[in-house]
Amino acid sequence: MLRGEPKETVMIPRFKGGKRRAFAAPSSAAGLAVLTAGALWSMPAEPDPVIRVEEEWELVLNDPHVDRVSPQFTTVMSPFPNMDSYYAQILWNHRETPEFTPGGIQLHSYREETLLRMRSVEWRTLSTQAETIRWTQSLETDGVSLTVSIQDGHSTTWGSFGRDMHISSSANLADLGQYRPDFSAANACVSFGSNRVESLVLKRVRYYGRDGLIAEDNAPRRVM
Repeated sequence: MLRGEPKETVMIPRFKGGKRRAFAAPSSAAGLAVLTAGALWSMPAEPDPVIRVEEEWELVLNDPHVDRVSPQFTTVMSPFPNMDSYYAQILWNHRETPEFTPGGIQLHSYREETLLRMRSVEWRTLSTQAETIRWTQSLETDGVSLTVSIQDGHSTTWGSFGRDMHISSSANLADLGQYRPDFSAANACVSFGSNRVESLVLKRVRYYGRDGLIAEDNAPRRVM
């Protein structure tokens, strides 16, 4: 290590969430107005089930270190406010399975502690000072399969990314009504080299039903 260089900050991810964790779900109900015989009647419409959730993320680097593969960070998405069933884990700037490899991205889908699917994307290690990395990650169910995807990614080191970056596993979930963005933010982590990251923020969340966009949550959730 060169004299005067900062040591890497190591953080052990402590995943949060369980059956006791609960957050308020966004309301998706709407009213349907029907005019009959000159009278206006308000009839509640059936809520459109949430079948897709998109999260927009942003990470800002200060001074990445190529030789130390620093920083390394992880994001998580789950259809539930816990990891007691299905969830997805995304490893950034490193890959861990079957062995540690510098750079790139690795998508994992789990059921509890069992790894169901995995996909690796080979890219070089983050290397650009003060760069901003933006991406959208999503969960979607069709009632049979649960799919995690990355799309609309942009970074100086990696350029544009997100094409064909997805994995699917059998889950038989009718909807994603129990998804909570606070759980995603609470379980994101810069596991190595957090001193090389200025910020990691979940910027906004979009909820989709079969007929399109249901709701958008623009409240930023700052991880660090």
